Amino acid sequence: MVVIVGFVATVQLLVGQSATGNAPWLRLIVTFILVLGVAVRYWWVILLLPWPARWIRMVLLLAAWSALPAMAITVADVARWGFAIAAACAIGAATEVYNRATKQWLVGSEEMAASLKTDHVVGGVSAAAATIVVLLLTLLRPAWLDVAIPLMVLADWARLVPMILRHQRFIDQGQLK
Repeated sequence: MVVIVGFVATVQLLVGQSATGNAPWLRLIVTFILVLGVAVRYWWVILLLPWPARWIRMVLLLAAWSALPAMAITVADVARWGFAIAAACAIGAATEVYNRATKQWLVGSEEMAASLKTDHVVGGVSAAAATIVVLLLTLLRPAWLDVAIPLMVLADWARLVPMILRHQRFIDQGQLK
């Protein structure tokens, strides 16, 4: 429910920002594609991994879906937008570290678990690197964010789609249980 409500709220805020005419259309589109990628990732992970009622997992989930509307309401100001994206990336990195530390990757066959374990490591490193890059650009060269963020979003989708297809293959082969 948090993913659906967070996604809808973020999209509504983006629509509201587009109506003001103050937000560059490219940032609006990039933010939507970024948020859609996060929604797809969270939806997939929620369906795939076990979700015990642990407070830290709920805090991370709520934090992520609080950072995304912040991206939408700051889209007209490149520096504030950069800080909001960096916050979302940092939350993503923390989530991957938590998932790795609590062995959330122990799902399905050995091959599937190994794949998930690798995905947690790659995801954590990617999110941490994105946090650092976005923060540095926001502080030193905010105008570069309009080029760097779209490239980072494309790279994230290039990693997300094969990951989901790989996991779906495991599920189709009956390796989930």
